[in-house]
Parts: sequence; C-alpha cells; structure tokens
Amino acid sequence: MEYAGEVNVLEYVDLCLPEISKLDRENTVFLMSVSPIEVHGPHLPVGTDVFVAQELLDRYVSELRKDCPELTLVKLPPLYIGSDALPFSGSLSVPAPHLEGVLTAYGKGLAKQGFHYLFIADNHGGPRHQMAIESSARKLWRRYNFYLINPFGLVFRYMVQHDPDFMDCTGLGPGVCGDDSDSHGGTNETSLMLVCCGEKVRKYFREVEPSLPPAPRGIAAIVASLGSLVCFFGGHKLGKDLKHLANTLAWIGDPDMKPYMGAPGKASRESGEAMIAARVKVAMGLFKKAFASGGKEPVHIRPMLWGVRFLRKLPE
Repeated sequence: MEYAGEVNVLEYVDLCLPEISKLDRENTVFLMSVSPIEVHGPHLPVGTDVFVAQELLDRYVSELRKDCPELTLVKLPPLYIGSDALPFSGSLSVPAPHLEGVLTAYGKGLAKQGFHYLFIADNHGGPRHQMAIESSARKLWRRYNFYLINPFGLVFRYMVQHDPDFMDCTGLGPGVCGDDSDSHGGTNETSLMLVCCGEKVRKYFREVEPSLPPAPRGIAAIVASLGSLVCFFGGHKLGKDLKHLANTLAWIGDPDMKPYMGAPGKASRESGEAMIAARVKVAMGLFKKAFASGGKEPVHIRPMLWGVRFLRKLPE
C-alpha cells in the first residue's frame, strides 16, 4: 500500500479490504464531518455547516500530522445529517435518535474492526444535534472503550457563554463570536465561510441587514424565568443553558423571524481565521487527552443543555 506525504492520510472509501486489514489498529484515527443541510440566510449556501466542518477537519489533519507523525489518518465521507436544523423552508433536519443511531453504528463498525478513534468536525449548534452526538459517544465508550469526540460540543458552550480563555484566544468580542446574538449566518459563520470557501459567499453579503434577537415571549419567557430560578438555587450551568434555550426559542418563535441571526456585513477573513485557530486548539487538547489515556479514561464533553438531554427523544 502506497501513501503520499509525510504521514498517512487516506480516504476510507478508496481502500480495499487488504489495505484496511493492514492498518495499525492502535495508531489509526478516523475523521468525519457531520452537520445538517440548513438555510443560513440569503447569502450563505445550505451546505455551510459541512463546508466549515470540512475546513476544520483539514486543519485537524494538518495539526495531527505535525504533532503525531506516527498516526495514520483516515477520512470518512462527510455526513450531511443533523438535528434541530433551522425550521425554515429549505432546511433538511434529521431526528436526534436517527443521528445518534447512525453515529453509534459507525463507531461500532470501526470498534469491531479493532479501531479506537473517530474524531468529528461539526459546525451545528442545534441542541438535540449536540446531545445526540455526545450520547452516541458515551454509548461507544461504555460498550467498546471507543473514542468518538466532537469538539464543537465544548466549543459552542465557550462561544455562547463567553468563556474568558476562549474569547482571549479568538480576540473576538460578544456579538461577533457565534453567541446568541450572532448564532446563525451572522458575523461568525459568514467569516468562517470567507475562509473556507469564499467563492460560495454571495457577493452582496455586506448589504444583508443585521438580524437582532427578539425579547423572549410566551414559552421562551417561561424558559428564561426557569433558567433564572435554577441559577438562583445553584444550578448555574443548567440555568445558563436554559437561558440560551430561551433565546433560541424566542428567535425561532418570532413570526417575523429572519433565517439568520447576527450581522453578516461585519464578517472578515481575519475573524474567521481567528475563530478556526481557537477551535482547532480546543480540539487538539481533547484529542491529545484521548491519546494520553490510551483507552483507560473517557473524554466526555458536556454540550449545551446536557442536563435536559431527554429532550433529544422528542420529535422535531
């Protein structure tokens, strides 16, 4: 079997059975991008999340090649599936149990062959989407000591809740970092797309007016109040998560909802590069933690709203 480059980087679908059989089970890492087809405003394509995830995957590969030259890296085809896609005409969403089932089946298939690692590149903040991926990861660890790691489950929390170290690393401030007021197709995702595939960003993106978050009403207001109550009684992590959910519900429940949130016109390649660099840094920390453990300790991530993860089983 012939390889190109300084370290083995392979496409799984190109391999024949004898080539798969020769892979070093202890030093082979699989990588795959996973995100839905989803409307991202009038200026970004519906494949935005996977396009960004593919760029992140390539950056993971570059870093792993530098830091872990003993590894063989195997790319799986991207999965254009995800849960809690924006409920707007044009989006294609998959129920969270389906996503969880697919990822668990993929992980099982690799684990049964003797492999140990599947690293996910993801760019979708849908709560049940992230719950499903982490639920799959924990099942695979319990059953097979198999690592399925999705760094975005952690990164998204950092973005939304303005984690100080992460914000310092990006150099970005609130409102342009993918938080609740910039959560979808706004400054952050437009900046990421300018880096990943700028030719796919429509040229009029700077003319797209900002979409501002509405005040929580109805069920959103109730969830916001519940979040405040939970925080008051000491459950700060879940309380903050519920406030995030309230903001999301207020947006998607707004009768005048725009299919994006934030200010696309503020986007820049520089901001996109800063965000990608910070996200790759977090990812590499998680990956190295898995390698250092050698299959003895899990690498669990607590995504947003993990405290109410039973919600992933509700129909969309």
